[in-house]
Amino acid sequence: MRGRTALAVAAVIPVLLAGCGGSSDDSSSGGSEESGVVRVLIPDGNLRRLGEPCNGAGAFRSIHAEAAFTIEDGDGVEVARGELPNGTAEKMMDVSFREGMRQPTMCVMEVEVEGLTSVDGQRFVVGDGFAVPIEPSEDAGLIGEVLIS
Repeated sequence: MRGRTALAVAAVIPVLLAGCGGSSDDSSSGGSEESGVVRVLIPDGNLRRLGEPCNGAGAFRSIHAEAAFTIEDGDGVEVARGELPNGTAEKMMDVSFREGMRQPTMCVMEVEVEGLTSVDGQRFVVGDGFAVPIEPSEDAGLIGEVLIS
């Protein structure tokens, strides 16, 4: 039994060491490209509990996780593309509802876009023709916000 254990440990150690070496190489070679976070607000008014995962509802069904989006400059040239993440239900109205109660919400997605350092004059395009300007954000963690309407 002891021989098998030693043999198993001897087989696992090189795999673990190779994994550790690979991850440090990846972090040093890449990651230097900057990225920006764009907050996408979908005011669909769907009834949800605050904090629940969400996607756009009703007229905004095409705004969902894994939907493709592009960011275009003022001339319509694509500067970035990606897929939307899952959203989170946030309060839509300044009304007090009972704790845990479903209420009208908006779905909010935070999209990290590689290489995006400015949103001046740029548009966010997603779904069935939703194309809206990206507004600069005053929030330090965000580069811009998009209100899908």
